[in-house]
Amino acid sequence: MWKKPLGILIALFAVCLFLPNVHVSAASELNVKVTAGFDGKAKYGKGAPITVEIENKGTSTFSGDMVIDTQQSYDSGVGEVFPLDLGAGETKTVTFIVPKMFDYNMYGMNSKSIYFYEGGWKNGKEISHKGSQQISVAMYHEDTKIMTAFTDNIDRVSLVKGARLSNYGSLQLIDASKITSVKVPDEAAGWGPTDIIVVDEYPIADLSVDAQEALHNWVRAGGMLIVGGSDHVLAETGVFSDSLPLELGERTTVSGDVFNQWISGETFDKEVTIAKATINDGGHIIYTSGTDILAASKQLGKGFVIQTSFSLGDEPFSKMSGASKVWSKLIDAGDQLLLSSGITPYSDEPMDALSWTIGSSNELFPSFKVSAPFIFGIIIFYILLIIPVLYFVLKKKDKREHAWWIIPALALTVSIFIFAYGAKDRIGKAQLQQTSVFDVDQDGTLSGYFVESVLTNKAGDFVFTVPKGVNLTTHTPYSSGLFGPSQMGSNAHAKAIIERDAAGSNLHLRDVGYWNVATVYGQATLDSVGTYKVDLTVKDKNLTGEITNNFPFQLKDVSIWSGTKQIVLGDLGPGETIKVDETLKTSTLLRKQPTNSSYMGQGPSSTDDLLKMRKESLINFSGNNMNNHPKPTIIGYTDSQVAPIDMKGAKASIDSLTMISQAFSPIVEFTGDMTISPEMMTMNLISEKNNLQAHPSGYQADIYYFDEDVYVQTWTVPEEFLKQVSKWKSIDISKIQKTMYDLSILNHSTGVFEPLESERKLTIDEATPYVTDDGTISLRLVFNDNQYGNEAYPPEINIHGEVKK
Repeated sequence: MWKKPLGILIALFAVCLFLPNVHVSAASELNVKVTAGFDGKAKYGKGAPITVEIENKGTSTFSGDMVIDTQQSYDSGVGEVFPLDLGAGETKTVTFIVPKMFDYNMYGMNSKSIYFYEGGWKNGKEISHKGSQQISVAMYHEDTKIMTAFTDNIDRVSLVKGARLSNYGSLQLIDASKITSVKVPDEAAGWGPTDIIVVDEYPIADLSVDAQEALHNWVRAGGMLIVGGSDHVLAETGVFSDSLPLELGERTTVSGDVFNQWISGETFDKEVTIAKATINDGGHIIYTSGTDILAASKQLGKGFVIQTSFSLGDEPFSKMSGASKVWSKLIDAGDQLLLSSGITPYSDEPMDALSWTIGSSNELFPSFKVSAPFIFGIIIFYILLIIPVLYFVLKKKDKREHAWWIIPALALTVSIFIFAYGAKDRIGKAQLQQTSVFDVDQDGTLSGYFVESVLTNKAGDFVFTVPKGVNLTTHTPYSSGLFGPSQMGSNAHAKAIIERDAAGSNLHLRDVGYWNVATVYGQATLDSVGTYKVDLTVKDKNLTGEITNNFPFQLKDVSIWSGTKQIVLGDLGPGETIKVDETLKTSTLLRKQPTNSSYMGQGPSSTDDLLKMRKESLINFSGNNMNNHPKPTIIGYTDSQVAPIDMKGAKASIDSLTMISQAFSPIVEFTGDMTISPEMMTMNLISEKNNLQAHPSGYQADIYYFDEDVYVQTWTVPEEFLKQVSKWKSIDISKIQKTMYDLSILNHSTGVFEPLESERKLTIDEATPYVTDDGTISLRLVFNDNQYGNEAYPPEINIHGEVKK
C-alpha cells in the first residue's frame, strides 16, 4: 500500500534534484540581444565595449539586477552588476567596457553568462530570459592586426588592406563610423579591439572629452596612432595636438620617385602633394628625402604618434598601388618603435601570470607565534606556582577532591590564553598583504600590476574598492555540476561581484570563510607619481654617476638590473641622491633579463623569508611579463602603499611591498674597438611566408619553436651605439645548428642571401656589406625537415666595430 506514495515521493525528489534553480516569472518576459567589440570584432586578452539590449515583453515591470559574468582568463573573472528597471513593453540598452575579452568557446566554457535577479543580486530570485545567453564575438589573436580608421569615407584608406606586415599574418580594417554610431568608448580598455588608429582628415576633437582622454590613455598604454597630413591638423587632433611629431607648413609637390625610393619599388608614377614639415621637440624622422620629411614619430607613454606630411586618403596617393607598401612601411616602423618601448608581440598576458607568480607568495602570511621566553615563563609559573599553591589552598580548605576538575580547567585556561595572545592580530582584525610592481614610463606615468590578499578574521563578504580606470578581478576556480563535467569559470558571480559607478568599482568577494585567504588582482596606471633621475656613464667597464629619488617615498635596496644580475646600491629617501662607482664585467650595461630564480629554502620560517619570497616573485614577474626595454633598468622597493585599492567596512592591518622599475640609457663611452653583444641588440625571428614571429619554447630563453620552413632573423644595433661606430670590422656568428637548418646572411649591397658554411660558429672578416646604415643584420634559416615543426637554437651574433675618434 506504500508503493504508490513512495513512488510519488521519489518522482518529486527527482524533479527537484534535476530542476534548474531558476524561478520563472510569468509577469516579466525578458529578451536579450548582445553585440560586442568593434564591428563584432575583438582581440583576445584586450578590452572591448559590450552593448546589451533588453526588451521586456511581459505584462509587468522588472525591477532588479542584470549580472554578466566576465572571464579574464580560464580561472579568473567576476560577475558585473547592472541595476535595471524595465517597464512592460519597454526596451533599454546597457553599454559597458570589459577590461579583457576571453574566448569562451576555446575552453568549452559554460554557455550561460547573463543572469537576471528580480529584487537584486543579493537577495533576489533568478528569472530566465530569452535571446542571448552569453557574450559572443569574433575573436582575433595577436597574429592579426586590426586597424580602425576615422575618415569620412573608408575607401580613402582601403589600400591598407593590401599591406604586408612583418609580424602579422593578416590585417582587418574597421570603419570608425560603426563605433561612433553606437557609443565611443570613454575608457582606454574600450579601445582594446584595435591595434592601430588612423586619423584621415577627421576631427577627433569633436569627440567628447572623456572619449578623447580614453583614446589618449590607450596610446599611452602602448597604442599606435597614425595621423595623416591635413591643413587643419592641430584643430582636428584635439587632445593629441601637443603630441604631434611634425609642424606642417606650406604645400608643395614631390615626384613619385621619392615614394618609390621609400618602398624600393616603381609603382608611384604621379606627383604627390606634401607639406613642408619641421620636427617638433621629441619627434624622430621615419623617412625623409632631402629636406622633405615624409613621416615622423613621437613617443607618448609606451605608445607612439606617427604623422605623415601627406594626406593618407587624398588622390593620387590613395589610389596608386604603392600606397599599400607605404602603409606597410609606416606600420612596421611603428612596430619597431613599440619594440623599443618594451611592447612585445605574442608576449604572455601579465594578468594571467599574476596568480601563480606574485599571487602565490603574497598569499603566505606570517604564522602567529609566542616568544620562547614567554612560553617558558608560563610553564614555570604553572608548574612551580599554580600547582603548589593550588595544593596548599585546597588542603587548607579540605577541598582536595575538587582538584580533578580545577587542574584541567586551569590548563585549558592557560592554553586559551597562550593561543589568544599569539593570535591576537588575527582575531582582532583582518590582515591585508599587498605586493605590486610598477614601471615608470617616459612621461612619468606609473603603470603596473598589483595583488592584494586578505587573511580574514570573520566569515562573510569582503569588499575592495578601486578608482575608475583600474582593472580588478579575482580567482574563479573550476566548478562542476552534480552529474556533469567540470566547467571553467561558470557562475563567476557566485564567488565575486563587481559594482561600478562614476567614481570607480567595488568588488565583493562572496562567502569567504573564517581565517581564509582571498586574493584580488589588478592593473593600474597612475599619473605623475615621480621618477628616478639617472646620470650614469660607462667607460672602460667602470660605471660612475649618480641616481636621485624623485618619488615622495623612501626606496630600499635600490639596484641596477643589468642582464640577469642586480647591482645593489643602497637605500634612498625622498629627494636623496646616491653616488655610483662600480666595476662591470661587461663594456656596457645590458637590458634586464629574466632570472627564473625562486626561493629554494625548506619553506619560509620567518617574516624575512616571506619578504624575500615576495621580492623574488616581483623580479620573476617583471623579468618575464613586464616591458622588455632594450635598456638596463633601475629598481627599488617601498613599503608605502602605491596601488590604489582599499578594503571597505572592516578594520585591517596592511603590509605593502612595491617594486618601482625604470628603464634608462646610460652614456657609454667606447675607446678603440667596440663589441656589440647579443644582449645589447634587439632581435626578431619572422617567418618568410606568413610573417609570423617564432615563439620562445620552454624555460630556456634562447630556444624557439619554428613551425614554418623559412625564417629571417634580424638583429638591430641601438642608435646610441650606432652613432659611435666609424666602421664595422667583423661579425662572429655562434650557436649555429647545421643539422637543423641551412644558414645564409643578407648582403645589403647585392640584396642576396649568401650561404654560410659552418657546423657551430664562424667569423665574417669584412662586416660592412652585411650591416645597413640603420644597424641591421639579417640571417636566413631554412629548416631541413619541418613536417612537425622544430625546436632549435637560433644563431647569435657579436659585431665588432671601430669607434669614432
